[in-house]
Amino acid sequence: MRWGSSRGSSERRLPSTDDARSLVSPRGYGDAMKPVTELDASAVDRYADALTEVARALAERDVTAARAALAPIAGEVWEGSLKRAGTRNSDGEATGERDVDDAARARTFLGDGMRCTYCGGRAIPRSILVAMSDVFPDELPYYWRYKTGTVHPAYWAVAAEADHVLAHSAGGAGDDGNLATLHVACNTIKSDSSRESMPVIEARPAPEGWDGLVSLYAACVLAGNSRGARHHAIGYHTERMKHFGVSAIEPEAAPDQR
Repeated sequence: MRWGSSRGSSERRLPSTDDARSLVSPRGYGDAMKPVTELDASAVDRYADALTEVARALAERDVTAARAALAPIAGEVWEGSLKRAGTRNSDGEATGERDVDDAARARTFLGDGMRCTYCGGRAIPRSILVAMSDVFPDELPYYWRYKTGTVHPAYWAVAAEADHVLAHSAGGAGDDGNLATLHVACNTIKSDSSRESMPVIEARPAPEGWDGLVSLYAACVLAGNSRGARHHAIGYHTERMKHFGVSAIEPEAAPDQR
């Protein structure tokens, strides 16, 4: 299944060195960015595989190996769009808060085995991706507002989100019983529609013991203490690690404060 728009072509626009364009990062220097406008059927596994190797290398405190593992997907930025399925359902009265807190998200992801409940693919909590972006801010770009052209496609393809099974606009509550794990891309496609409105796809298998890289979270945060740049205030990861039952190896810090 292919998601997104190829801007005039039926084929996925594969990033390459020749296709790279120069952007100026928020830190003031040029970075070679590779625009991606579609997520093809291999995207989930491609990004999950690469990011797993990055996290494993960081757990070994081998930044060189981590950068090499990231190289096949480094510098990509999402510039596509995703078509929403079905129609928005505005019937019913919304109950509870639309926003789901981080503790509820963590419980949902853990309860679903860090798998997207729509496509079955491996999911990774966004905060763990952010920890890797902290270490490699140019190779794995991230911006919390998800502005087009500023975020790596992995934040769409494999980042986990807690979806309202019964849409909030249809009266669905934001409690654990009405939440399910979806990739950000799958959640965006679903929008306020029902699951029945989603295209039927064959579920992907996930490796046995997949934990969404939670067991490597602390190591990724530790690596960001000494290199790269934090994308959120100190304490962001400490709070989220707590929700996943993870203990910090060392107190969270910013590289320029050490």
